[in-house]
Amino acid sequence: MATSQLSDSIIIIGGGTFGTTTAYHLAKQGYTNVTVLDRFPVPSLEAAGNDINKVVRTEYPEPLYTKLASDARDLWRDPSGLFAGLYNPSGWIIGATDRSTPFVEASARSATALGVQPPRLVSTEEIHQKWPAMNGDFKGWKSYWSPNAAWVNAREGIVRMAQEAVKDGVKYISGDAGYAKQLLYDENQVCIGVRCADDTTYYGSQIVLTTGAAAGSLLDLKGQIVAKGHTVGHIQLTPEEVEKYKDMPILDHLEGGILFPPQEDGIMKIGAIHFVTNYAKSLNGKSLPRYRSDNPQDGIPALIEARLRKWMETCLPELAHREWVETRICWDGDMPDYHFLITPHPTHKNLKIAIGGSAHGFKFLPVIGKYIVQMMDGTLEPEIAQKWKWRPGTKLADYETNPHPEAPEDLNDMPGWGPIRSSL
Repeated sequence: MATSQLSDSIIIIGGGTFGTTTAYHLAKQGYTNVTVLDRFPVPSLEAAGNDINKVVRTEYPEPLYTKLASDARDLWRDPSGLFAGLYNPSGWIIGATDRSTPFVEASARSATALGVQPPRLVSTEEIHQKWPAMNGDFKGWKSYWSPNAAWVNAREGIVRMAQEAVKDGVKYISGDAGYAKQLLYDENQVCIGVRCADDTTYYGSQIVLTTGAAAGSLLDLKGQIVAKGHTVGHIQLTPEEVEKYKDMPILDHLEGGILFPPQEDGIMKIGAIHFVTNYAKSLNGKSLPRYRSDNPQDGIPALIEARLRKWMETCLPELAHREWVETRICWDGDMPDYHFLITPHPTHKNLKIAIGGSAHGFKFLPVIGKYIVQMMDGTLEPEIAQKWKWRPGTKLADYETNPHPEAPEDLNDMPGWGPIRSSL
């Protein structure tokens, strides 16, 4: 690659998971003029990846993601690498029912084919024997155990990667000067830059859109991306409870919820699997995220909270009705087939897109930027480019690719949702 190309201006819009990994890998490959724009400083406040923890797992029915996840896991757990100390190898129990079992079974086949240890079916008696603190009846669970999963400190992972990118010369701009409001085009509809909230404009030879759930506010995505949120709550455990639960695995029921082991500070995170959309009348037919930073009085949907607590009764009943110390609706951009949208725009030259995390993208933070850079350079492997291409009208093929078959519900139609309740 010529030096002139390495010095060309590249503007990345969005400093979350995909934006950060793109900036990092561009810098590592010698690009010297990279700017990341975001409304918030690192770690971007509303980014889906800005979280206390995320799952790193290798179970996928699609061999591409099994391989990428395995490569990412090796970097997450490298004791001398960028993410040293952030990887917690807890393993996980995957809960399924008839609708979600095909996903687990297909994932096991994919793992076996690639030489990765597949998940195995376990009984409730085995669970109680190995982890006595998990004393629920696990009603409705068809349980699978996999030692290949871990949880990582997600927020710190993004911070470290961004800091490394800055050391390598990447510029981060936040506040109104980094809050992208409009993509700019020339008379030939070539994307040439972006205008921010304070009217500052930035121009580049490549504009990379990595704004996740909010991407539809800047670009017509032809219905490919739907902003979906899932409810997250934190509870505070006592030191005695931390000791009791610290060795438990991640619990992830594909139609019920997900529950993490406690952190050292005693915070335990519980997430709902029931997704919400936000098709407000003011959004011109799009589901776009309703962020807490813009709506500080928002609470969480009472209906989903009730389902989540009922689900917790099946696995950790003594914690099922603890008061939340923090709640959030975490938003991501979902693709209907769960493949990412990492592609050049089909008509706006110089505009590159890297979105569609679909609630499973964060684990790939260490490696996905390498592939995004390949897409930008035109060197992405054709088979992968085909999966991640611009594809309006794509439908979900079958349950094997759908880990969460519950249909999303819209916030605006949901009873019991509104301003934050006094108990929170």
